[in-house]
Amino acid sequence: MRPSRRLVALLVMALSIWPALHGCAGAGHRHPTAAAAVPLNDSDPAPRGSSMPTGPTSKTVSTPSSKPDSAKPDLAPESPYINIDQIPEGKIVHIPTGVAVSKEQLIDLIAPARVIYVGEVHDNLEDHRVQLEILKALSERFPGKIAVGMEMFRRPAQPQLDLWVEGKLGEKEFRKLWIENWGIELGYYQALLDFIKEKKIPLIALNASQDMEVKVSMKGIDHLSPEDQKAIPQIDRNDPYHRQALEAIFKGHGTGQQRGEGFQPFYDTMLLWDETMADSVARTLSSPEGADKKMVVFAGGFHVGYGFGIPRRAFRRLPEPYRIVIPNTQAIPQEKRFLTEIKLPDLPLHLADFVWGVGYKEVDTPKKVRLGVQVEPFQAGVRIVEVTPNSPAEAAGIQNGDIVISFDNEEMQEPFDLTYAVGQKSPGDRVKVKLLREGKIIETEAIMKPSRHP
Repeated sequence: MRPSRRLVALLVMALSIWPALHGCAGAGHRHPTAAAAVPLNDSDPAPRGSSMPTGPTSKTVSTPSSKPDSAKPDLAPESPYINIDQIPEGKIVHIPTGVAVSKEQLIDLIAPARVIYVGEVHDNLEDHRVQLEILKALSERFPGKIAVGMEMFRRPAQPQLDLWVEGKLGEKEFRKLWIENWGIELGYYQALLDFIKEKKIPLIALNASQDMEVKVSMKGIDHLSPEDQKAIPQIDRNDPYHRQALEAIFKGHGTGQQRGEGFQPFYDTMLLWDETMADSVARTLSSPEGADKKMVVFAGGFHVGYGFGIPRRAFRRLPEPYRIVIPNTQAIPQEKRFLTEIKLPDLPLHLADFVWGVGYKEVDTPKKVRLGVQVEPFQAGVRIVEVTPNSPAEAAGIQNGDIVISFDNEEMQEPFDLTYAVGQKSPGDRVKVKLLREGKIIETEAIMKPSRHP
């Protein structure tokens, strides 16, 4: 049984926001009190590699106080020295030691790695700001030696991404590519993508094709055809922590039936995503073009946190040093607080090498407008299949079955043309619409209204 679209949407959001949920008070996870947390001290020296720094220093290192075993706080393995809840905005903490580091020290510490994974909550602008800061710093340190891999693009998009980086793909075509591959508001990623394009940084489409994703979500991996089995990367089902975490998220949202039968296709789909993205990382860095490069990977928190998603699977294919950075916020919007009701398992794994405390900010988007139609492709343009009551389209006399030939003098060849053209308008704009109805050309005018759905 395939999970419903609504359920899948909730699960994807939960996967994205997983690290923040795992740190949230009341999320069913063990954490010490604030008093038991390791103090964050700006004077703390940075760790060098995976251990505490050595060498002469006049500064005092903040470390856990020595206590009898019976008095030790109930710290979780994900962060053995510090309560992640207590990492304030702007602070960066080395999780294996609990020591605070500066931005400059962070870059020093992650720079030697071949792969740098930076997680995200997809709709938090602050997470993407952190990603951009890290990418800028690494690009300055290793000019021409950085590639970026993104969960947001599927492998078939690679030729168009190459054209876009070279400035040979227009803005409209790129927006179409974005919607086809991802769909979350482009504004969250705009500054990051602008920098990638400006510096001509190779951008790698990491994720599985939509066609393969649909097949796996419908049938599961074991029931794919022999041809499809050969087309997907090697799948490792033997990580118990990865499965436990996914089961917790799935059970937190599914119906009774979906909690049982529906989990396997969902789990297989997540495996397909993580293994494909890991394979893309390894293939890129093993290729002649990537042999001298490092890769910065941007993906949802669950895909990089704890290492059991992309990092461990990429390392299985290409054993190269890597680091994980997770931006983490406790300022989760109220409307997403229901996600904290998920009962999360304790995992004997560090969440990341570094956690960067951030706030939460949504992107400012222009007020959207609507025409009020549903459409489908048609040989001579775009065909109207439904007109929304009380919409600009209804007021303009547009009817079911009409063929939209042009919108504000722009020729309509496919549904995206109309979607894009409407998106360029503002409330109150008057637009000319040319229609074909029963063999006759009809011209009308529509007045754009604000969309009721942001």
